[in-house]
Amino acid sequence: MAFLAPAFLALAALAGVPLLVHLLRRRVARTIDFPAVRYLERMEQEHSKDLKLRNRLLLLLRLLAVIALALAAARPIMRLIGVGHAPIAVAVVLDNSLSSGVVQDGRVVFDSLRADTRRLLGELTSDDRAWIVTADGRVIGGTPATLEAGLTALTPLGGRGDLAIATQRAIGLARSGAPRTPVVAIVSDGQQSTFRSDSVVKAGDVPVLLLRHGASLTRNRAVLQASADPVRWTPGGAVTLAVTSPDSAAWRLALDGRTVARGTAAPATLDAPTRITQKLASTASGWVRGSVELDADALRADDTRWFAVRVAPPPMVSVRPEGGPFLGAALATLVDEQRLARGREGDPRAVTVAGADAPALKGPVLLTAPRDPLRVGDANRQLERLGIPWRFGAIARAQVLARVPTVRGASVDTTSPSARAFDGTPVRLRYPLLYSPGAGATPASAPDTIATAGGAPWVVAGDGYVLIGSPIDPDATDLPLDAAFVPWLQEALARRLGDDGRYIESVPGQTIDGLRGVTGLERPDGTVLPVSTDRLTVPGQAGVYFLRRQTARVGALVVNGEPSESDVVGLGTGTAADSAAGNALLARLVTGKDVNVEPTPSAWQQAVFSRAAGQALLLPLVALALAALLAEAWISGR
Repeated sequence: MAFLAPAFLALAALAGVPLLVHLLRRRVARTIDFPAVRYLERMEQEHSKDLKLRNRLLLLLRLLAVIALALAAARPIMRLIGVGHAPIAVAVVLDNSLSSGVVQDGRVVFDSLRADTRRLLGELTSDDRAWIVTADGRVIGGTPATLEAGLTALTPLGGRGDLAIATQRAIGLARSGAPRTPVVAIVSDGQQSTFRSDSVVKAGDVPVLLLRHGASLTRNRAVLQASADPVRWTPGGAVTLAVTSPDSAAWRLALDGRTVARGTAAPATLDAPTRITQKLASTASGWVRGSVELDADALRADDTRWFAVRVAPPPMVSVRPEGGPFLGAALATLVDEQRLARGREGDPRAVTVAGADAPALKGPVLLTAPRDPLRVGDANRQLERLGIPWRFGAIARAQVLARVPTVRGASVDTTSPSARAFDGTPVRLRYPLLYSPGAGATPASAPDTIATAGGAPWVVAGDGYVLIGSPIDPDATDLPLDAAFVPWLQEALARRLGDDGRYIESVPGQTIDGLRGVTGLERPDGTVLPVSTDRLTVPGQAGVYFLRRQTARVGALVVNGEPSESDVVGLGTGTAADSAAGNALLARLVTGKDVNVEPTPSAWQQAVFSRAAGQALLLPLVALALAALLAEAWISGR
């Protein structure tokens, strides 16, 4: 037996009150015989046995009433006894990933998932506890009215979410409802990519029950990629798109809502989509929202993919010979392509590119290590004069591979210009960069380490500078021979040292760090969400969100769903015959003593409540106490 409110068991001590009264009534006082009462004594002796039996019965009834009320107040649970199901702590994992927005037989699958959740929650009693956990880890809890309001407001996400994290969170919530029986109930469309996880969740003894609604849809059109190259147009550039479709698909490319290009994509699979590059130019200025759209089909969320560009004159650069011939040639290529413009040295709008040992430098600067080791001292003095909080360390000649650092154990974003240029690049000669901030440094001015080599910073950036710990020469590093070096160079000059700001591509629910100076996030509808820290959770809906510093746009956050969510072939049928495949699907996500797939909504709901360990005894105990009091009153009145 378990108790939901065990503190009320202390009320059972009140059972001593009727017992004490009974014992006090039995206390024998001093006896004096009178002749007139002898007849009454004989009558009392004749009825003494009946009186003793009556008093003992009254005592038992009073004790029973007090103990039953105390037990009822403690709200006990006992197996196989009572009325209704035992109190349960159920956490419903509602899969609202992008694929749940598919339309099947005229109804959105997510609406079916929501209806099953609503029916399950409708069977709960006031003794139960319940939560709803969505695919992005959001938790809805509280009163039935709060749960209903939260459930009604939910919509499919713009991406996959993370069902493993949601399930882990649900298991913790269910356990927190002890001594109620913990149960995790998952309702999903069964899309296979949703159940892929780097680690399997361990449920232990918490039952996990899955209901999946399948869709028979196997034909789906989707835009898998839409990316601008470069991100800064001066004023022209290109957009690369990738489309998968079982037949020919018409596409439209729009900038700020206005269609600027059209075409038709040939049939292609998800693994080998049709790729198209469209050259464009824009007469706009500043940040521009872009999208690639297909005609709507059953899964509408992947028929549009977003990107952003910044339309502005090319960044200006001043090149000094100390940077070396390879760096000069790379910059000349960008100038010839009109991605950069030559500026006058000393112009605050122009970035000076040189070796760190060059004399009379003025910021902003992109500096490399000196080609002559004897000039390292001059380079360090120049860094100090410019206020750059780094110094070149002792020369290191052992070959190592450069690495791009990650945040909090996350994987490297292989699509970023820094990762493509630096990660895995051989470095044969380097000067490990030593951070030397000086007495006036503050945490807000902490630099950004772009790449490391041999475990030490190799490429760093900060306000008004980018510093590379090797000369740009093939004898020192393969960096100038890598095709990704030139795009990174333009990105560094335009964003890190220019006014482009930050360009971030993400999926719903991710966490982004390092947003120093960002005060707001401009939503697609024009409203602004205040940002008070340098950390941000990506919104759940796809689109282009602009980073704001007060009223100025200082970057773009582009949110799109994962391409794997367009693989609707993985949706299950939701029938009993498909249970083996369902169990295999669930095994990718969670393991435990009681992990099962239910074929129908009614079986799923029945299975959830069948896991309750026994029945609630509140009503039977209250009824027992009432019966005892009624019997006591009847016997006392006779």
